[in-house]
Amino acid sequence: MSIGVCYPDKYAVEETFQLLKVPWEWYAPGRQYDIVISRKADVPEWTGSLVDLTGNDVFSKVAGLLNTGAEHLHEPTCDILLDALRQELKKHTLLVEIPPTPWGHPYMVALTHDVDLTSVRECRWTTVGYAAYQCFTQGSWSAGLHLLLARCGFCSDPWVLFSRWKEFEDSLGVHSTFFFVPKPGKPGIRAHPYRAISYNVTQKSEVLRDLENGGWETGVHGLDNWADAGSGEQERVFLEPVTAHPGNRTHWLLFDTNSWKFLDAAGYVYDTTFGYNDDAGFRAGTLQAYRPRDVKNLLELPLHIQDLGLFGKFCWAPTENGWEKTPCLHLDEPTARAWCDRIFAYARTYGGAVTVLWHYENLMPPKGWSGFYADMVRQAKVDGAWVTTAGEVAKWFRKRREIYFTALQFQNEIIITADGILPEQDTHALQARVHIPPDQIVSIDAEYSPACGYIDIKMDKRCITVRIA
Repeated sequence: MSIGVCYPDKYAVEETFQLLKVPWEWYAPGRQYDIVISRKADVPEWTGSLVDLTGNDVFSKVAGLLNTGAEHLHEPTCDILLDALRQELKKHTLLVEIPPTPWGHPYMVALTHDVDLTSVRECRWTTVGYAAYQCFTQGSWSAGLHLLLARCGFCSDPWVLFSRWKEFEDSLGVHSTFFFVPKPGKPGIRAHPYRAISYNVTQKSEVLRDLENGGWETGVHGLDNWADAGSGEQERVFLEPVTAHPGNRTHWLLFDTNSWKFLDAAGYVYDTTFGYNDDAGFRAGTLQAYRPRDVKNLLELPLHIQDLGLFGKFCWAPTENGWEKTPCLHLDEPTARAWCDRIFAYARTYGGAVTVLWHYENLMPPKGWSGFYADMVRQAKVDGAWVTTAGEVAKWFRKRREIYFTALQFQNEIIITADGILPEQDTHALQARVHIPPDQIVSIDAEYSPACGYIDIKMDKRCITVRIA
């Protein structure tokens, strides 16, 4: 297979082919290719097969969505565009790719929790009072009374939940990521006063170590790291005694066009802020982790589903006139389940990872959304998904990005050769997907699985030979 590309935006091309990971090279006049991708006017000498970008510039569309995003986008537009390109390439060349999902799994799920509070007694009376009021209006009189008495110190604290979360997720057979706010009492730069939190993470070191030692992950729930690299480094240092290379999700999902560069400069290995507070869907247009423009190391693992976006009534959003209330979806559970089912259906089709945010306190009343969370996890596991922490998903995508491979055909043999560090077998192997009907396969010197119109091959060796009829 040989694909030549002629296009002026180096980043757009390289990132597109990290998402659609197939062998390709920059177009060189005089070279022979099965197909060239370019604007027709840029390769006037080429007379062979051409994906003409003149009327449909997939590179520009993908790069634009990854870096600018779109509001209320309910389908993974980038992944759909890439599949259209995949189908076109298959018409002209033997296509071999490394799909965005590990061997043996149709997709991944990254489970995450933003820790905005850790105790009833740390919260303002207005916060506890409103939570109790919500319980009363739902008919949960005992839960509301419990909150009020706990705030006074007269009974156990229902929002001290780390052990409960561990037991709950142990029962589901999964681990997750907890993002901790680095400083108490500070709303942050240009932020609404309500954004301040009360707990002091430096007093939670035993909790963080216990989570990490048990297989969970801890990360930074940033305050100002989105707006300043210096602040980002200071906030990262708060978790360094427990987590050497933490990921980030910024509190209230605050973000601007420079945030990725600040986070990258501050030493974060991944971010998972790019999503919706008031919706559920595909702000970046993809289910894959990607490298934003002008950053060196940081990967963005986009957010797709959060509890408050689904069930909440409103959220605070920054505007030119200050902070305003923005309505959330405010769905009932059957409608929310159908909404999430559509997102997971896209993951089954295109692979990648669904990133889920379930706030720490919403395991218990007045929200009490643990049943919905458990149902999502169980369905993903029934699908065969790898359900894990955000850090593990980001690490897997990074390994996939670092692999360079070739696929060469010699008469009745296809030789797939990988260059780079292959993931260990116990850390979810990469796979090569050869787009050829399975009935044409004579033999493969590696473990493989046939599917409709292609075969998947476990990449646990550097050179794989596929013999075809």
